[in-house]
Amino acid sequence: MSTLTEVIGAERAAAHTRRLAHRIAVADGLPLAAAERLARQRVEAGDPRALAAPGQVWVLREDADEDDAPACALGIIARLTCPPAVLAEDEHGTVETLPIDVLDLFHLDSWTEDPWT
Repeated sequence: MSTLTEVIGAERAAAHTRRLAHRIAVADGLPLAAAERLARQRVEAGDPRALAAPGQVWVLREDADEDDAPACALGIIARLTCPPAVLAEDEHGTVETLPIDVLDLFHLDSWTEDPWT
């Protein structure tokens, strides 16, 4: 499993983590230092709730059961917030809305665009 830094580089990973920390601080009313710690922990753990964004490809983890997964790979088209979900396309071109928790079966493989720009 690759780290976010390995997938998109140190500069983009740091920018993503800073933006996530800011969102956590605002949403949860946390001091920025606490939000930064939480954001780093979530990113380092590969938490889909902290990472999932358009332009990403998530690949089924080797230890995941294929029968439990909707596909072997998912390309994220959009992230939805209520409830937390992703609009994703599988390797066969099927597009569907999936609960963000399904990404626990996958690992982030690549990220071709920056959703923040």
